[in-house]
Amino acid sequence: MSVWNSEISPDRRSARLQMLVIFVLIGFLVVTGRLINIQIVHHDFYSNEAHFQHTTRINVEARRGRILDRNGYLLAGNRAVVTFQVYWPEVPAGAESSIDSLVSILGDFARGGLRQPVERKSGNQIIAGNVPFQKAFRLMNDGLPAGVSANVEQERTYPMGDMASGIVGRHTREGAEGVESWFNSTLQGTDGKLFIEKSAAGRFNLTDPEADNISVVDGQDIMLTIDARFQSIVMEELESAMEMYNSDWAAAVVIDPLSGEIFAAGSVPVRAGNGSLAMNHCFQGYHEPGSTFKLVVYAACIEEGVITESDAFDCSEGLITVAGESIFDAHTFGILTGEQIIINSSNVGTILLSRLLADTTLSSYCRRFGFGSLTMVEYPGESRGIVPFPGSSGWSGVSAAQIAIGQEVTVTPLQLTLAYCVIANGGTLFYPRLLDARFSGNQWVTEESIVRSHPVSSETAATVRRALRSVIEEGTGASASVAGVSVAGKTGTAERMNRESDYLSAFVGMIPAENPSLVVSVLIDDPDFEYRWGSASAAPVFSEIVTRILAVEPELALGRQYSGSDLMAGVFE
Repeated sequence: MSVWNSEISPDRRSARLQMLVIFVLIGFLVVTGRLINIQIVHHDFYSNEAHFQHTTRINVEARRGRILDRNGYLLAGNRAVVTFQVYWPEVPAGAESSIDSLVSILGDFARGGLRQPVERKSGNQIIAGNVPFQKAFRLMNDGLPAGVSANVEQERTYPMGDMASGIVGRHTREGAEGVESWFNSTLQGTDGKLFIEKSAAGRFNLTDPEADNISVVDGQDIMLTIDARFQSIVMEELESAMEMYNSDWAAAVVIDPLSGEIFAAGSVPVRAGNGSLAMNHCFQGYHEPGSTFKLVVYAACIEEGVITESDAFDCSEGLITVAGESIFDAHTFGILTGEQIIINSSNVGTILLSRLLADTTLSSYCRRFGFGSLTMVEYPGESRGIVPFPGSSGWSGVSAAQIAIGQEVTVTPLQLTLAYCVIANGGTLFYPRLLDARFSGNQWVTEESIVRSHPVSSETAATVRRALRSVIEEGTGASASVAGVSVAGKTGTAERMNRESDYLSAFVGMIPAENPSLVVSVLIDDPDFEYRWGSASAAPVFSEIVTRILAVEPELALGRQYSGSDLMAGVFE
């Protein structure tokens, strides 16, 4: 038996090595070809696949600026919510089940009508909206399926609801109203975009600085002159008045006469029948002011020097004929001084006063007091009202007399309040303000009040103010009195010329009468007939509003040294 020879011949060994080299070379060529296919030929495809698997794109909406009242109370803020959407071309074929799983997790937040399995679309599809940020963050942190993106958005919140919505307005994807609209460019900021990549540890990290990230620039906060406490009081009293007097609408404005700052501006009803915001009558509606407008004629006569305190006017007939038309007094009076004409709200006496002025002079004083032009308040859709001018198509032989008693002229409650501020502060007409301060550069920057004009002298203003105080103490405004503080003001009842038995009840007053720190107007549209007089409805509402305001800010009863910016002491510190 022969022994087996384990040695391999050199020829066979060489052949085997050659075969091994050939196989290695073939494998190398295969791998190289595959790498070339991945890295060069199909580079974009596989790069995108990796990107979609490991990177999530998040569109980040800028935080909309907050709106605060003058004391820092939140009027409009934000709540972070997330919208999830899928771009189907980026979802790999066969991976639809991952979208179904996400929709299942989102549950009630999934877009209404969305069912499982989710039907694949040709483009982009929103799968859930208004998802609370806390819930959405957990999903994003765990990693979103390929093709799914998350948009972080701000949902606007309004803590005071309809108590302040007539001023603040609202902001939605469809548009904005009120202050939200006026200051939109300041509040909105600039949206951003982030690409977030999942790390080996399962956490997300911002991609490198070369990624197409866009930094978010948040909107600026603003602070209004509105006092949320006063605004709530005004709205509550107006709602009660509408119910009590069965009126169509009611409005009230509260202003600091030394600065033009608007403390409150209420208008009810707040919403129209379809749920949208109704007209804010303080700024957007215009109405005949009735006897509250007699202040203009009286002040003009004093400023022009055409009457003295001792001048008397015969009002005993109780009527006066103008261009063939008879205008009556509500009551018959005798001989009245200029001040007594205001105290008793005599139409006859006021028309006699107006005859001492040229038509152009009367019209000029109407405009000096701010009527017939925009106040430039920071609110969209402001009305300018109507003041006819001598020689225009709207002027007739009876116009001067009708304007004198507040009939052929239309005003906004804001204009009317500002006119009485002129008398309250000694003769200065301010531009009104809703904006108190902006938050810029890590600090509050306060806005300054701007003087518009000086319609009358301080001496004229003081004389008119004394007459307005007597209206409360001796005349038609007794129902506007407020316990513990002197009041000056004027009632008004405007009979609508175009509709029978349709009246506007008005009262404008100031406290304290000697050195006012507040001017408040109240207008009630078309109350029940027995409440048509300004003394029967608007004046009592004024009394209730002021009484409640003084209960929360008693310093206002002390006079002008406590008004305006002094009430803001410490807010910006």
